[in-house]
Amino acid sequence: MNIVPFLSDTQYRQLPRIANSDLSEFRDHLFGLKSFKPEKAFAFGSTLHELILEPKKQTVIPEDMDADLLNILKEKVLKNRFCSWLRQFARKESVCLFTNPATGLPCKSKLDLVYKKSLVVDLKTTSQRTYAAFVKSCHTYDYDRQAAYYLDGVGGKRFVFVGIQKIHPYDLFIYEPSREFIAEGRNKYECLLEAWQEVGFTPSSWQRTESKQPFLQAA
Repeated sequence: MNIVPFLSDTQYRQLPRIANSDLSEFRDHLFGLKSFKPEKAFAFGSTLHELILEPKKQTVIPEDMDADLLNILKEKVLKNRFCSWLRQFARKESVCLFTNPATGLPCKSKLDLVYKKSLVVDLKTTSQRTYAAFVKSCHTYDYDRQAAYYLDGVGGKRFVFVGIQKIHPYDLFIYEPSREFIAEGRNKYECLLEAWQEVGFTPSSWQRTESKQPFLQAA
């Protein structure tokens, strides 16, 4: 496992290593499903991440994006004691390169916040109205697989989701999943990696011919 210096989103995506999002694309390929990515929601979440995790960066907010809502949510996170502590002491936007021991496949993850390679925290914007609904959505959207993949990649022990509610009253849902949740997610990603090794797959994000990034090795 190796933590590498900052990479842009494009540089990260083009690394010929398997990300959790690549596993989603591969799953859809296996089962003949049409991959769907809510571009507007994804762009909003990415912009909010940047505002929270990269405060020194001059973030460009698109004209069609609700800047007032972004500011409300950012301030909500900054005023939360747990999130404030994380922003002060945790590493932000860390890229982790690792090799899956069962298959030998090269993998990668980009962690929102990681503290001493032990605690991994992921920020999620959500339209769920209650904490219980947010927790349910974590199961629905395969966040268990993401949590296990991120934890195992960095060798972490604890994983926490911070759900950032995009609708009034703009609550924060701080959820630390159970061991069973992580184990279920681990089984999901291991099955997908085994299938990947057997049939082979090139995700759309790699864009091999356009990438000038070297094949970074995990330690």
